[in-house]
Amino acid sequence: MYDYQEALRQAEDKVKQARLADVAQKAGAAVTLCGDTTGSLRFFFFNDPVIIHIGESVTMHIAGRQQELPVEEKIILLHYLLQANGAPPAGQWITFRQIPDGHFYDVAFQRRTRTPFLLRFGHNPLLYRKCAEKLGGSHIEGGDVGMLFQALPNIPVQLLLWRGDEELPPESTLLFDAHISHYLPAEDIAVLSGMLIYRLIRVANSESLSLS
Repeated sequence: MYDYQEALRQAEDKVKQARLADVAQKAGAAVTLCGDTTGSLRFFFFNDPVIIHIGESVTMHIAGRQQELPVEEKIILLHYLLQANGAPPAGQWITFRQIPDGHFYDVAFQRRTRTPFLLRFGHNPLLYRKCAEKLGGSHIEGGDVGMLFQALPNIPVQLLLWRGDEELPPESTLLFDAHISHYLPAEDIAVLSGMLIYRLIRVANSESLSLS
């Protein structure tokens, strides 16, 4: 937790020095300025509308709620704002290992994403589809169920599921637009991907979803 708090402190210090109009333009956020380096940024984090107030302190919450976001989410959002350079989509979908430095974090990536996702949804693609729809996912071609999520304004993510059967185990893959390294480093992409998976699992665990 100390490492998270230190990472958050460093990111907050940097964003407080940034020109918010430039940050908003490159990150795809709406901005309300009080000065060059103070004001509010608004954008969607998955399907939640996030508001970040930047002044003497930095606060982050979902619109309509007072509770502050968890530290891990704050770090990801600030890193996104700080690294975003406005690069357009490449139109090429790549795996995590194809991201620069992705192979260094692949073990953690698989532990955060593929393993828990397949345990919960590997034999139940209909459940995955319904949970994905509740998180704002849209249908795409690919796998037995393919869904596209807008994790952040410039970070789309594809999550494909192939259903397991008596002969073959279930399989899945996460795909990213090749421009993603212009917005987050590999370590943060692994964390962000895990956030998507656990959001899906929470929906599956908390909702009584009809599979008919």
